[in-house]
Amino acid sequence: GTGAALACAPLPLRAQALPHIRVAGVATDDMTPIYWAVKSGMYLKAGLDVEIVPVSSGTAATTAVIAGAYEIGKGSPIASMLAHLRGLPLVVIANASMWDPKNPFNLTVVAGDSTIKTGADLNGKIAASPALNDMNGLSIMAWVDQNGGDSKTLKYVELPNSATAQALHDHRVDVAAMVQPQVADAIADGTVRVLAEGFSAIANRFVIANYFANSDWVAKNPDVVKRWVRVTLAAGAYTNTHHADTVAMMSDVTKIQIEIFRKMVRVEATTPATADPALLQPLIDVAAKYKNIPRAFP
Repeated sequence: GTGAALACAPLPLRAQALPHIRVAGVATDDMTPIYWAVKSGMYLKAGLDVEIVPVSSGTAATTAVIAGAYEIGKGSPIASMLAHLRGLPLVVIANASMWDPKNPFNLTVVAGDSTIKTGADLNGKIAASPALNDMNGLSIMAWVDQNGGDSKTLKYVELPNSATAQALHDHRVDVAAMVQPQVADAIADGTVRVLAEGFSAIANRFVIANYFANSDWVAKNPDVVKRWVRVTLAAGAYTNTHHADTVAMMSDVTKIQIEIFRKMVRVEATTPATADPALLQPLIDVAAKYKNIPRAFP
């Protein structure tokens, strides 16, 4: 009996010693650094027990973290900005992923046979994005206004990425933002053509996803938060430059076939070099201009 009791003893002790952090987010390519840091033991080495909780949307992650169901979440900065402006107990702890036109994983597209070339050509037309008032819709509005059109005349519909190419092809919608890998397939078979590098209408370089946490938990665990951020950004620096190492893992996570994942334009993870919170400012300003959030703030 004693032997069995001793054999069991280290486990509960170890679980107690390591802070258990549940990270909620949609299981997409921009979670690569977290999956990698779990798989490679980077978190454990830093004394953290990290569990990934896949959720249906960034908004779901934000709501759950505010409620205290999970410690950390990943999602759109717009949801975090709204929480901040409403005084909810949420704090952004790090940038998660970046937009860079050299890495165009998100593109604004029209039907392959569409004659649309300018913003003015889109006046009165229908734009599709996966969620209303999201960054995709924001990027379309900004592009239209920068290219001679009037974004206020557009109608917006909600459409999942998987259904967008067909809707454009059938001329049920006129313009949409699409992400990899669906957009690469649709371009390759001529269903759609690229109108613009979507997010560049917001800014050439800005944060497109962030990590956030419940502010009460952050106040009680400042050292844990610092360690988690340090490891996650270091993992991002590794995964950005070692795509081949994460293809099989993320193909399994996202259920995107491995051959497709291998050729796909990958999302750029935040690294210590892109950790500056000021990289959120362009999105704050454009989101306020188009009333996705009530007002801008520094």
